[in-house]
This record gives sequence, C-alpha cells and structure tokens, in this order.
Amino acid sequence: MIRRPPRSTLSSSSAASDVYKRQVSTQSTGDTPDPMVQLICSVAEAIPTTGFSSWLTIWLAYAGFGYVMLTGSSLAAFIYLYCYPTYNKWKYKSNPKYPTATYVMGEVLLGGILGPLVVAFAPSIHLYLIADGHYKHHCDTPQSWSYKLLSAFLVVLITDFYEWGWHFLGHYIGALWSVHKHHHKYFNPTPFGTIADYPADNFMRSLYFMIVNGVAYGTMGIHLDLDMIYIVTAFLTVGWGMYLHCGHEISWIPYDNRYFNTSFQHYAHHAVSSKNTPYHTGFFVKLWDNMAGSVYTGDKVLPAIEQQKRGIRTRAEWDKVKSTIPNYSVLLSPSFWIKHLHEAPL
Repeated sequence: MIRRPPRSTLSSSSAASDVYKRQVSTQSTGDTPDPMVQLICSVAEAIPTTGFSSWLTIWLAYAGFGYVMLTGSSLAAFIYLYCYPTYNKWKYKSNPKYPTATYVMGEVLLGGILGPLVVAFAPSIHLYLIADGHYKHHCDTPQSWSYKLLSAFLVVLITDFYEWGWHFLGHYIGALWSVHKHHHKYFNPTPFGTIADYPADNFMRSLYFMIVNGVAYGTMGIHLDLDMIYIVTAFLTVGWGMYLHCGHEISWIPYDNRYFNTSFQHYAHHAVSSKNTPYHTGFFVKLWDNMAGSVYTGDKVLPAIEQQKRGIRTRAEWDKVKSTIPNYSVLLSPSFWIKHLHEAPL
C-alpha cells in the first residue's frame, strides 16, 4: 500500500518537479499515514511474472476489458440510436441517412473486434514491465489529490496534442495517409467507428502512456500518476471518442463550440477531410485546430440544428427516411458476415 504525503500546491514545471521529489522522498520514509491506493500499480503488483504466458494473459485480459468498455458501450449506443430510431433522435443526426448493414460491418470488424486487441498490446507490455520490476519506478509518484489533478490536467493536454499531431500528419504524409485513409471510408460514422482504424493507427493511439510520461519526464523530470494516465486516456477514447463518432449531435452542446471539438465537427472531418485537407483532427481540445487553421467553416455539410432551421428535418422527411433504415439485426447472423464481408468498407 502506498502512503499519501501532505497536499501541495503545484503551479509551474519547476514547482511540480520540486514537489514531486519532496513527496516521493517523504513516501519512501513512510512518515505519513492515511494510505491512498494506486489502482494500476496494485493490479500490476498482483501479476505473476512467469514470462511470455504472463504477458499474454495481461494482453488478453486488457483486451477483454476493452471489449466490455468500448465495444460494449458502442453496442449499447448503436442499439439506442440506430436500432430504435425516432424522429427526435433523427433530427439531431448529422447525416440524415442511415448507413447500410455492410458499412457498419466494416466498423464493427475494425473498431469493435480487432481494435481492442491492438490498443491493448503496448499497455500490456507496460504493465508487465511494471510487474517484473523494470518500470516499477513509474509507480513512485506522489499520492496526493493535488498531484493527481496536476497529472490529469497534463495528461489531457499532452495526449490531446499528440492525438491532434499524428492525426494532422496522417492527412499530409503520404505513407501515413495510405493507412489513415481507410478510417475515412466511414463518412457517416456510428459509435463502432471510434477506433475503426487499421492496426498501425490504433497502435499509435495505444502509446498514450509512453508519450505522456516521456514528455513529462523530458520537460519537468517527473513521472505522472499512472491511474490518471490510464483512466483519463480511457475517458478520452471511450467517452469523448464515442460521442464524436456517434453520428448525432447533442442539443445543449453548440455544434461550433469554441473550446471543444463536437460530434458534428468530427462528422465533418469524416465527410469532408481528405489528403492535404484536414479538418478537426483534434480529439478533445479545439485549440490545436484553431492554431493550425483546420476548423471547418464550409457548407458542404451542415449541422442538424441548422438543417432544422432551414425546414429540412420535418416529420414528412423523417417518414421518407424511416422507410429506408436498414435492418441491422442481420449483423447477428454469421451467414450474413460470410456472405457480405467482402462488401464491407475496410
């Protein structure tokens, strides 16, 4: 059990480094009571390290957690929004049309089935190396709420800049675009599209823990709280990522929000962006797209709320669309997959 040192105020990189060293030193002496559990490190410490079989177990267990959290959440959102559509749901759908079952099949295969296995690969190695002692020092971080909050803030900042950066470059560098372009086959995304990428893209997405700790240690000489690294990046990927890809806007979040990328803007990214023309490659914070001039301001695609104002999201239009909505229950049929897999966009 790791002990929690006194709370400190962290206001700059040098202050963060000083407090980090002081609190870690205090922890090592065991002078302070009131323990605070480190979830990720506690799990890693409980893992037997018997070589390849142990790592394989960690990888499959982590992927299993991904299936429950990401694929399971995507399935629940998909059923709610696409299998039981209503006029009130449809009028906030960015693209008024519903994708075909074979289209969704592609998203399910890349994002719901293969995706969790790929994104679990690098973190499973990290957890194994913590368990066998090589990276045990990643657990030697101050256990105070102030340090956890600082870590959470830096994780969001660094992770989101990294996400924006490699995504932005993926639209400019030919070799990267040759991989990333497959994600843009899903121009009318559903919740299964959150990580419907080729393995190379998803592997890059899985390196958050390494990028975050590398930047923090390289610039401030500190390691960030592992719970915050894993939990915050999971929220950005599962929570916000699924919102961005759900294909529906939320009435109380302005589609052109000044500070955050929205589901409409990410729909525009899928529908309009191409090689050398990236829009909204940021995931969470909109600052990076504002700085790069990659905010979409055209009218090739319009947010649902604007379509409502123009009178093109009426109940009469809904009645026309409703009759064209595919029967997505066929995705439960193995024979449908065998027969139509070659038609899925991959």
